[in-house]
Amino acid sequence: MSLITYVTRIHFAERVFEDALASEMARLRVSRPLLVTDEDGPTEDGRAMLEDALPSSATAIWDRTLAPPSDVGLAMWVETLAQAAREAECDVIVAFGGTSAMETGRRVAAVSAPGLPLVAVPTTTSDIGLGRPMQAGSTRTPAAAVPAAILCDPCLTYGTDAMRTAAHGFDALAHCIEAYLAPGYNPPADGIALEGIYRATHNLEEAVRDGRRPAPRREMMAAALNGALAAQKGLGATEAIALGLEAETGDALPHGRLHASVLPRILGFNAPAVGDRYRRIAVEMGHAPQADLIDVLAEFGLRIGLPDRIGYLGLDRAALGRVAARAAADPATQTNPRHATKADYLALLEDAV
Repeated sequence: MSLITYVTRIHFAERVFEDALASEMARLRVSRPLLVTDEDGPTEDGRAMLEDALPSSATAIWDRTLAPPSDVGLAMWVETLAQAAREAECDVIVAFGGTSAMETGRRVAAVSAPGLPLVAVPTTTSDIGLGRPMQAGSTRTPAAAVPAAILCDPCLTYGTDAMRTAAHGFDALAHCIEAYLAPGYNPPADGIALEGIYRATHNLEEAVRDGRRPAPRREMMAAALNGALAAQKGLGATEAIALGLEAETGDALPHGRLHASVLPRILGFNAPAVGDRYRRIAVEMGHAPQADLIDVLAEFGLRIGLPDRIGYLGLDRAALGRVAARAAADPATQTNPRHATKADYLALLEDAV
């Protein structure tokens, strides 16, 4: 690919959310928001901030605090929300929460007629709102809208529990690593990815230990932004396998929870195709260039409490085969530095059990 695009407005600062939401709604000339949230959506403090941030002219909010029910497909759920927006005459979508809210908000904005602008307000470091192409049949699907603005306020991540902090933070780290390793010539993305690797590996452990310390929370939100921007270059097999596992297990786990189980194995698989790029990653992580990056990342995942194997999921070989098939068909596989087949994925999954 020769085209490089970074196409949206991003506000980034502590406490920026309240002022930025009002200013973006004024810029877009909208006043009737449809609010899309999820399990990572506003806490009581966040809800109060949201109410304070909405302009006095905001007259219609339709609030869902949970992800789609398990017996309702995403397309039907999106249409339900889009219909609610039409009935309430909403003129903007505000996605406030984690991965489910971001993806649902992108989809609702995309199918609304006329297309409604989307303002993304991430409350995790997993998905800040830009998204990526996803396979059909997962809870994250393609043809989603690009936000008109993203409001990155690290304060909205305060108090996230240690498990989710670790999962979401490792997801941001994996995005940076896989974007840096993706084939294609994109120097800006490579630079952004390397900075994100540095930020994540020097701040995630502290963020896991103390969820309310401002500095590590800010740096992890920045790492998530790095990963999201760099990921426009492409991701890789870790993302493909993780999405396949989440689809097989019903998306019951926070995105990123399984990454530490598979990323080191993917790095071993990809090693013949990446030249000396592992050396640069090791340096950004604070290690010597010749360090064994596979061991370094495996140990890092264990230190922040993430599992290093997937056996506890209880998936049999047939289930692993379905995961491998999904991974092989995922768009992220197309930008993995080494071609990966269903058989390759199955071998990697069996090694991770």
